[in-house]
Amino acid sequence: MKQKVKSGIKIYLFLVLYLTVATIIYTIYINKTSQDFNLIVKLVIGGVAYMMLGFTYANAIHKKGLIVGLFVGLLHFFLIALVYFLCTGKFEFQVLPFFISVLLSGIGGMLGVNLKKLF
Repeated sequence: MKQKVKSGIKIYLFLVLYLTVATIIYTIYINKTSQDFNLIVKLVIGGVAYMMLGFTYANAIHKKGLIVGLFVGLLHFFLIALVYFLCTGKFEFQVLPFFISVLLSGIGGMLGVNLKKLF
């Protein structure tokens, strides 16, 4: 039980560190240029985040990487959509970013299982 708690803390610290760096870069870019990223850059940044999400969870569990990655990607995608809905009152569901995010999370899960256990 203690090992699972440590693993969960490591996963979320790693992801919070990545999100902090990505958010700082995104904020600096918006302040300097006064325009938003295009859709491709958003998909790349989000895709890397979902890939790392699948990688970290599958690496911690170290079993069934594709299933773990896909499930974690689905769960986090809808949690983020729920938070966005609660903040703005709008629910926007776009199929292409959804499939790209979940697919990259599954790929990250397969990579996480096949590498040495880090988390």
